[in-house]
Amino acid sequence: MLYRFVILLVSLCFLLVSCENKTDAKDQAKQNNALNQQDPDPLAVLNSQITNDSTNADLLVERAKLYFKQDRIDRALRDINQALSYDSKQLEAYLLLSEIYYGMGQAENVRKTLLKAAEVAPNDPRPQVKLAELNLLQRKLDLALGYTDKALAMKSYNPDTYYVRGMIFLARKDTLSAIKNFMIARDQDENFFEALYQIGVVYSAQHNPLAVDFLKDAIKRFPDSFVARYQLALYLQDHNAVDEAIAHYDTLLMMQPDNSHIFHNLGYVHLVYLLDYEKAISYFDTALSIDPDYIDALYNKGRTLEEMGQYLTARDIYEQVLNKQTNYPLAVEGMNRLDRRK
Repeated sequence: MLYRFVILLVSLCFLLVSCENKTDAKDQAKQNNALNQQDPDPLAVLNSQITNDSTNADLLVERAKLYFKQDRIDRALRDINQALSYDSKQLEAYLLLSEIYYGMGQAENVRKTLLKAAEVAPNDPRPQVKLAELNLLQRKLDLALGYTDKALAMKSYNPDTYYVRGMIFLARKDTLSAIKNFMIARDQDENFFEALYQIGVVYSAQHNPLAVDFLKDAIKRFPDSFVARYQLALYLQDHNAVDEAIAHYDTLLMMQPDNSHIFHNLGYVHLVYLLDYEKAISYFDTALSIDPDYIDALYNKGRTLEEMGQYLTARDIYEQVLNKQTNYPLAVEGMNRLDRRK
């Protein structure tokens, strides 16, 4: 969807992993031949097709989409404008134009473009869904909900619409209605990652063990999803399934070996649950080597040193924390604890 990844507040990065399969000599020969045959350049193909059919609005929009993916915005806009000059009711052109305007931060132009899209395609729910997303991002929740109503009136089998409705209800803090709509989106499309993930997040916040089921389902269907596995590890960590949490953190480190948050969380697990202070210090130090301004990692290093009886060094760490953030309450509490030891 147009703004789904913005709504999630998290950039979702899906990595493709290769699978090793045993093949016989004949199959290997076929694979080698395929590798030797280069796929045609899609831009070159479109250029050739447009040369032979220069007024084809569909081809121009397809090339504009390719330019947009390549971040060649000026060329994308040129093709969109040309396409619309040949076909003023070209819905795909308006939808793509709204995405370009959104990327440029021109919310009013996004709105105008989507309203035009709704005008030229009154029976297509996509402009209504995108208008709902735009209004959700602008916190105009009643208006956003109204657009989803219009979209569902056009097409009831519409997982994208139910997902957006779920996000609207979540913004309203109506988690019951949010989950209901996420569930419908998931039922209509069992591979709808964002719906699965959001159900897991909501249940996690409620400390509901169903969170594990939905997050594991998301990971099963999308094994390279960082955010789903990270959310699952956090839930397991907070609910004393320490060994399983560590296993997921280890997998996450293979995906992002320089992620300071993972090292911090591993340090926290060893500090709070395993009482392995030496390992905890090592993990916090690694997190700080990646991000020297990671306040939580710095504080927890001080907390670990305090647990080890290294009170002077712990005090020094707490002072460093307070120098970086004067109102960090845990560091203030730490200093007070140390003062009471005098």
